[in-house]
Amino acid sequence: MIEIRRHLHRNPELSNEETETQAYLRQVLEEAGLSGIRPVAGFGLAVDVVGTAGPSNRRIVIRADIDALPITEVSGVPFSSERPGVMHACGHDAHTAMGYAATVLLERQKQSFSGTVRIIFQPAEEAEPLGGRRVVNEGLLDDVDAAIGIHVDPYTSTGKIAVGAGPYTLACDIFDITVIGNSAHAAKPSEGVDAIAVACSIVTELQKIVSREIDPYDPLVVSITGIEGGGAYNVIAAAFDAGDRDDQR
Repeated sequence: MIEIRRHLHRNPELSNEETETQAYLRQVLEEAGLSGIRPVAGFGLAVDVVGTAGPSNRRIVIRADIDALPITEVSGVPFSSERPGVMHACGHDAHTAMGYAATVLLERQKQSFSGTVRIIFQPAEEAEPLGGRRVVNEGLLDDVDAAIGIHVDPYTSTGKIAVGAGPYTLACDIFDITVIGNSAHAAKPSEGVDAIAVACSIVTELQKIVSREIDPYDPLVVSITGIEGGGAYNVIAAAFDAGDRDDQR
């Protein structure tokens, strides 16, 4: 498991580019005796392990994401990324190795349980087009009784698992705002509508969503991560764009 995780860490691939990861996973799963491995969601894999302890129509899913992030690794570990600008910075290499280990152990112990466990190695968790949406659209969650996922956490001690009722891990909503004003000379702003001034007010007011609209026991973060507007020093901007990733749990 450690060897597989470190191989994946050295060879990260971005969302919707996980061709080598897909091929490597198929190889190691087949070497472990798994059959019925099939491609899903473009660059992912799925395999069903059917228990033989008795008849059952119950089915659960174990999901592991496999993609990396566009980040340059500077950790200096011996198994550091060998691909400049790409890194498993979110732990998906560990998730994939854990999914592999679960698949192999379930196959070895299938005589001890009934029903079906479907292991999905999901591509493109980080970027559109999202692999999770493709997994759903391809029917891989149809007639599934439960789905299990896990995420590594550097703040949880080794050997411990953190659980909680209700939403727990982060999710993202993304939106763009375009402010349309009227251009004017910078010396006469009263003759126009300053899109930049309006946009700055919007950015400031959005922060009040958290402090005034959200229960303090429900953590939420609103982050404006990109702004663009204007084209000349002496002209009031007629349009301004602001982008956001709304991270909430």
